[in-house]
Amino acid sequence: YRGRQERYVFAPSRLEKHKRQWLLIEAMRLVQSDVKAVIGGEGGAWEDYGKLIDRHGLRDRVLLTGHVSREVQAAWYANCLAVFFGPHDEDYGFVTLEAMASQKPVITCADSGGTLEFVRGGVTGELVALAEAIDRLADGPARAARMGREGGELYRALGLSWERTASTLIERGANP
Repeated sequence: YRGRQERYVFAPSRLEKHKRQWLLIEAMRLVQSDVKAVIGGEGGAWEDYGKLIDRHGLRDRVLLTGHVSREVQAAWYANCLAVFFGPHDEDYGFVTLEAMASQKPVITCADSGGTLEFVRGGVTGELVALAEAIDRLADGPARAARMGREGGELYRALGLSWERTASTLIERGANP
């Protein structure tokens, strides 16, 4: 899903405390650039996140989309500046791979688990203070685009696909 590079950070995932979209909401208080945040998904933290956005007066900077179709989600990926995915100790994190397939840099946290298998600080994304990472990418869109391309190249080099995954699982199931 490749498109333009607009001035928003996309954060798609279930809205649960351990997925830590609240970090992005808090960071938006400190972001100096005109970048916005789009948080896509539903979940148990929806109401808390809405209250946090209101408490900090961020309705003009942070959008909670709720459930979106696959096509709309693809468009959000295609046109964002970067993707935020900062869960605590995630086992894998398809969000990271979807961002890389869309050639977008990923902003994540040093304790995000499996996500760190793919995000290489300064190469395919950022592993630094969130507000600073957003401002740095916003101030250097060419750098953000380069990082996105690097992530896309890594994704292709890894040869990841549902077909390959299914084939491997079937093969291993037949030969335990």
